[in-house]
Amino acid sequence: MGDAEKDMEKPDLYVVARFLERLWKEGREFKKTELQMAVGLNYSIYVKYLKWLDKKGLIKFVKIDAKKEKIAITPKGVEAYRSLVEWIRETIGEDKF
Repeated sequence: MGDAEKDMEKPDLYVVARFLERLWKEGREFKKTELQMAVGLNYSIYVKYLKWLDKKGLIKFVKIDAKKEKIAITPKGVEAYRSLVEWIRETIGEDKF
């Protein structure tokens, strides 16, 4: 198993929620750099999360042209975000979302 895959065996659920929240609340596609700045991660960590989220079907890459693509939340990502936030509120009692 590669380092990137090993690192993402147990992703930080708050970070996952930040990605999904930003994409869901904005209701639009993001450029890669724009989303990175919005979630506040350094590039190497950001790329690992993007790959993990894509592999899990929570986000998708949308081709704009031959060189550009944007990132969007999938219906599965929307459902995951709602479930995750609900679980955090019920279990941990935090209302930071």
